[in-house]
Amino acid sequence: MFKSLGRLTALGLLALLALGAVTTASAGDLQGEIEKVGETYARAYLAPFMYSFGPNLNSGIFHTAAIPKSRLTLDFGVKAMATQLNDADKAFQKTMTVDDLGDYSDDPAMQGVPGDIVMSGPTVFGDEDAEGSITGYVNGVQVFSNATIAGLISSSYSPMAVPQASLGGVAGLRLTVRYLPEIDAGDVGKVKLSGFGGSWNANSVMPTLPVDVMVGYFKQSFSVGTLVDAEATSMYLAASRSFSVLTLYGGYAKESSEMTIAYVPTDGSAGVSFTVDDGQESRITVGATLNVLAKLNIEMGHGDLTTYTAGLLFGF
Repeated sequence: MFKSLGRLTALGLLALLALGAVTTASAGDLQGEIEKVGETYARAYLAPFMYSFGPNLNSGIFHTAAIPKSRLTLDFGVKAMATQLNDADKAFQKTMTVDDLGDYSDDPAMQGVPGDIVMSGPTVFGDEDAEGSITGYVNGVQVFSNATIAGLISSSYSPMAVPQASLGGVAGLRLTVRYLPEIDAGDVGKVKLSGFGGSWNANSVMPTLPVDVMVGYFKQSFSVGTLVDAEATSMYLAASRSFSVLTLYGGYAKESSEMTIAYVPTDGSAGVSFTVDDGQESRITVGATLNVLAKLNIEMGHGDLTTYTAGLLFGF
């Protein structure tokens, strides 16, 4: 029961992890299952993934503030991110009073009966071997208990990886893009990831600055058919200093993100739709880039959440 919700989550998560390889499980029995689990359970189960999505996607956008004024530069490769989770993010419990326990039970005797519902279990990053449950109570007496889904990936980090390329060197400007070719995820639709933005180096007009300084903006979008729709934006100020093959950099960013999970059944019955936004509004970033044959960089971004990023880039 409720396995289709787990498949939906896997599609969205694996699309960002695999860079082109998504497990396309059958979505034929998605109807009804996600309706039974309901918005409250879905929000709690997916919460760590949804709140870490924006901080992850807004990481690793830059690895230096240096942009030549009149020399073409190009780099391309991959950035991998992981947002640190708390132990509390691995499990959840929700209690609510409802007018109709029949909305959460297949037992006809529960139709129209008021009572209390307790939803509990692992989140998407919780125990893979432990199932969740939706339990109904009337006057404190348990009247039913339905098993739900187990955790998808038991982890203390929410991971992600994206391809990235940058082209710059004209008047201190640099264009950065992220793009994942469309992946056909079967019945749930196509997986898409794209992002673009630009940055400008202030040293192009103020060459006496002791460090390289730049400002930039980046916007990204991600979708899985009509089921998942998300976007993230970042406006940042960064500085860096190079020492031979090593560049140290840091920055401050104002950012936002939003993810919508929506499912509308084809039979016209009520669906499930909810949006989570503003997982993090700002961050401070510190990092280092080693440039020997290829550019290898590591960084830490800290705001409401802490995100670690590593990148491997090639180019000139």
